[in-house]
This record gives sequence, structure tokens and C-alpha cells, in this order.
Amino acid sequence: MRKTSLVTLTLLLLAGCMTAPSKRYFQIAMAPGPEELMHPWIGKVLYVEPVRIDPLYDDFRILYRVSPFELKYYSYDFWAKKPDALVREAVGQYLDKRQGFNRIVLDVLQADPEIVLRASIRLIEEVDAAQAWFGRLAMDLEFLEFKSGRGLARHAFDRRLPMTEKKVRYLPAVISAILKDELDKAVAALAESLKGKGGSPSP
Repeated sequence: MRKTSLVTLTLLLLAGCMTAPSKRYFQIAMAPGPEELMHPWIGKVLYVEPVRIDPLYDDFRILYRVSPFELKYYSYDFWAKKPDALVREAVGQYLDKRQGFNRIVLDVLQADPEIVLRASIRLIEEVDAAQAWFGRLAMDLEFLEFKSGRGLARHAFDRRLPMTEKKVRYLPAVISAILKDELDKAVAALAESLKGKGGSPSP
């Protein structure tokens, strides 16, 4: 009887060890707070191009850095889509909510765009330091005239912010916060550029 109980316990322990952790999927989401002002009125149709991304980060797996020389991927934590697609969708939705443009399109055939937003992701990662974990995002944002390709405004950044806890589930919120702040700066630069050229109409 005792032998049977030991065998049963052993089998239960082995079954528990063999059960793989559940996979988790994360998104990037930005939303203006109730106290925030809308973006400066630009009043033009904006086309958000497909986002370019460094090949290292062109992956569903979430990447984390353990040293300046070593990078790893999580085995069970993934982006819901590849980061370039997540960032593009989040940017389009956020700019639409901030109501600075006449219209935001992700399909160039949906409208007659006047301005293009060209974005490139250089880094999107978790940084695991001894004292804290950080979310890091580095991008280039550029607004261009759709027809001529002439540059209107450019904004580049490389920022990292601390995560609330040393857990990967806090990374998307930090990445979203960085993207939101820097996108606001980029739109402000565009509005100032158009104002100087007399190209930003009143609402």
C-alpha cells in the first residue's frame, strides 16, 4: 500500500513538472488622459506607413537584455503581433483620438493623404538591471509631404523608463508611455513647422 502511494505521488509530481507554462500575449496601447488637451489642429489627412524595424526585434518573442553584450528571448511571453504592426496600429488609433488631423489612414487607398508618417524602430526591449527593470524604446519619426516627399518634421529618441515590478507584464505599459510622450513631441514639431510655412489651417 505504501509502495503504491509513493508511485502515485511520484507520477503526480512528474506530471506537474511536465506541464508547460501558459503562453501570454501583450499589446501596445495608448490613450489620452481626460485632462490632456487635444493635439494642435493640423487638419490634414495623415497616412501612417508600415513601420520599419531592426531585424533583431522583428519577432513575436519579447526580447530582454541582461547585459550590454547579452540578449535573450522569453519562452512563453509574446507580442500579440510583431512590434512593427503593434506600434503602427497604436499610433494610428492614438492620433485619431487626439483629433489633430482631419483623418488617419493605414491604407493609402482609403483617402488622398497629404502627409505621411514614416517610423522606424531601432530598439524595443526590456532591460534587466540589478536595481530595477526598464522598458526601452528607440525610434525615428518623420513627417513628409505625401506627393513631394519633402520632409516637414523629424523626431528621434532613445528612452527607457523603470517598470513597476521586475515582471514582463509591466513592459507593454512602459513602452506605450514612452511612445505616447514622444509621439506628442513629434506632432508638436510638425504643427510648429506647418505654422511657420502657413500650412496649418484653423479648425
